[in-house]
Amino acid sequence: MIPFLGAAFLLGALGSAHCVGMCGPIALAVPSVRRSWSGRLGDALLLNSGRVFTYALFGALFGSFGRGLHLAGLQRTVSIALGVLMLLALLVPALFRKDLVTGKALASIGKLRTLLGRNLRRTSPEGLFLTGLLNGLLPCGMVYFAIAGALVQNGPLNGTLFMMLFGLGTWPALFAVRLGGDLLSQGWRSGMRRIAPFVFALMGALFILRGLSLGIPYVSPVIQEVPVGQQECH
Repeated sequence: MIPFLGAAFLLGALGSAHCVGMCGPIALAVPSVRRSWSGRLGDALLLNSGRVFTYALFGALFGSFGRGLHLAGLQRTVSIALGVLMLLALLVPALFRKDLVTGKALASIGKLRTLLGRNLRRTSPEGLFLTGLLNGLLPCGMVYFAIAGALVQNGPLNGTLFMMLFGLGTWPALFAVRLGGDLLSQGWRSGMRRIAPFVFALMGALFILRGLSLGIPYVSPVIQEVPVGQQECH
């Protein structure tokens, strides 16, 4: 559990260059009526808290699914499969560049973007929090990686912690965007982009090791799975 939580924070922190490109424009689009440094810091806190709240809900939901997979005797298989997919995404990215979102899903995303655009004009504390919450619902490859991690956490609490730590890892970069975009140099962003693939590879390796259940403390603990058909009632 501990290595996965650490990997969740690193995934957010080292992948934050991607977050700056995706979520940064939204943070900058929110009007800033509080000119003081402390006021802008408060705005950034509300925006990012809303986003992390959404991630936490995802964590609880997919952590619950993960618990169901565990009870069905499938979590180890799913963990290995997700790890392999992560490594394939790094080694053969062309396999994952096809647009798989069509029809109703695209319409839903369009409605979400419209709702988010309307809410950007609200500068009240609840408006800023809601903007962050809606921002967290937008499609994002980094979030999908994190959700995969929540799926193998074996319960809603662990899934929530995983997603919250992922979100907190993105805070420094996105706070810097809100407080002043010039705080993030191009060199910093380039450095984060170069490091991020190694974090993804680490995540993929951890998923595979967890699924193999090798008995290595923290990294690959023994996972006792009993298929539903073999469970006995007493």
